[in-house]
Parts: sequence; structure tokens; C-alpha cells
Amino acid sequence: MEMNWFAGVFSEVFNVLAGPLTRLWPIYLMFTLVICFAIFRARRIEGSFLGWLMPRSIYLHSSHIVDLKVFLVNRSIAALGLINLIFFNALVAQWIGGSFAGGLGLAPLHPVLISALLLVVSDFGTYWVHRVHHESPIFWPFHSLHHSAEVMTPVTVYRKHPVYDVVSSLVRGLFIGILQGVFIGLFADDVSLYTLIGVNAGYVLFNMAGSNLRHTHVWLGYGRVVEHILISPAQHQIHHSLAPEHHNKNYGEVLALWDWMFGTLYVPRKRIELQFGLADAKGNRVRQRHDSLTAAMVVPMQDSWKQIKRRLRRRASKSDVTPAE
Repeated sequence: MEMNWFAGVFSEVFNVLAGPLTRLWPIYLMFTLVICFAIFRARRIEGSFLGWLMPRSIYLHSSHIVDLKVFLVNRSIAALGLINLIFFNALVAQWIGGSFAGGLGLAPLHPVLISALLLVVSDFGTYWVHRVHHESPIFWPFHSLHHSAEVMTPVTVYRKHPVYDVVSSLVRGLFIGILQGVFIGLFADDVSLYTLIGVNAGYVLFNMAGSNLRHTHVWLGYGRVVEHILISPAQHQIHHSLAPEHHNKNYGEVLALWDWMFGTLYVPRKRIELQFGLADAKGNRVRQRHDSLTAAMVVPMQDSWKQIKRRLRRRASKSDVTPAE
């Protein structure tokens, strides 16, 4: 009995920290290692493979230590079930889709095509949620924690403020769920909750194709043609770059089409040496203010509240101005 209880607890902890719904699932990491080894051999890099893959200067950097602490906090919150984007998406989509009782007479599509189109819809929503967090003074402080990473490892993807995760999950879940529900109501005869969860979890291929390299020093580009369609790990590294020409570029997660369509795409012509962290639009590095777990949690809330108060004061001052008679 005690062994069964221990096994159950271990399984739950593992799923939260490195289960199939995380990028740190051992299967994904295994594919990442294979890709990295192929890059290492193809570029004929000198020295040991592990020394190149996991340099001490990165994995012992103070920024990475903060990554690990924020990761544990966020995974603990996830273990409580407070943030569950996949199931929220699916529930909203099923509810909206069910409102199309009887359908509109449109021919049902093949499940593979449905999955592909739902991925497009989901990625479109992800692009705009990401872009709004960059361009809104109120939401940016919470996302700036992620961009304040001065070195990047696969754990950096979880360097996010809990408020960012909650807001992002709710907005993405509602927006994406509605779009998915409408689409399913139009083109699918009967899509169960299980099917929707499976579709959302269709990012498996994306994770196997090197998504963990997006937050590393390992450059992996897809070539200029493909990078107008898919966001490569190299393009996401450019998104984190300090260089002014890279400022607010490559918001996309899977597809580069949205960046291309809305003018935020940056396709590199060659491999570039990048510096990571926060910078202004001119490329001037911003002082590191998320250098501890406490600062990582508190500073974004303070900065966002300042922006809210500033907007409230502006509205109050406008309302106090009486029109000339």
C-alpha cells in the first residue's frame, strides 16, 4: 500500500516537472540530444560534445540559477491545477462546438486535416497573445522576466511570472478555444473532449523537432525559405537578442507566417553570435532587476502596478478638464 502511494506521488511529481506535456519530457530531450550531436559533428566543433552542449559558463550562471528557482515555483503552482491551458482550451472548444447542433451542412473534414487546421488556429492565437505581452506596458513587466535571462537553457522556457502564465492561459484558452469550437462546429461531425486534448497535444512533433533548442546557445536554422513558414530555434533566439534590428521580432511559436504577414518577421542570412537579456529599442542593455527569486516575483508586479496607476491618473486628469464654453 505504501509503495503504491509512493509510486503515485512520484508519478504526479514527474508529470509536473518533466511529463509528456512539458518540453523536458525525456523523449523530447533525447531527440534534442540527437539533433545536437548531429550539429556538433556536422560543424566539426573541437573539444568534447558535453563541454560544448552544457558549458559551465552557462549552466552555472546566476541567471540560470534564477531560471531553476522560477521553474520550481511555477511547476508547484501547476501541480495545484491552477494553470491548465490544454484542458481549458478543450472545454471551451467543446462547449462552442456543441452550440452548432446539427451543423451547417458542411462536409466533415479528414481528422488529419482538422488537426492541422486547429494547429494553425492555435498558433495564430499564440502569436497575438505573445505580441500583446510585448507591446502592452501593463502586461510587458510580467513577460520581461522571461526576456531578462542573460543565458538560455531548456529550462528558460519556464522562466515566466505566474501572473503571465495565468493571464496567458486564460486569454489563449478562451480565444483559441472559441476559434477551435467554431471551426469544429463547421467542419467536424463529432469531436470529443479527448480528441481536442489530443489535438492540442499535437505539439509533440514540434517538440521533437528541436523546440528545446529555442532557449539555448545552439544555433539551428531551417534556411531562408522554410523560415518564412516555420519559426526555427535560431529565429526564437533572435527574438531574445539585444541587437536593435532584432527588437520585437519573431513572435511566432510554430509558424512564421503570422510574423511574415504582420511585419514582425526576421530571417537571418547566416549564423549570428547573439547576446541575450533585456534591452531598449536602440539595443542598450537594461539593468538586470530579476536577479533573485524574490525580485523575479515582486518586480514585475510593482512595474505593472506603476503602469496601471499612471493610466488611471491620466484618465482622472482628462476627466477633470472641463470643455470651454
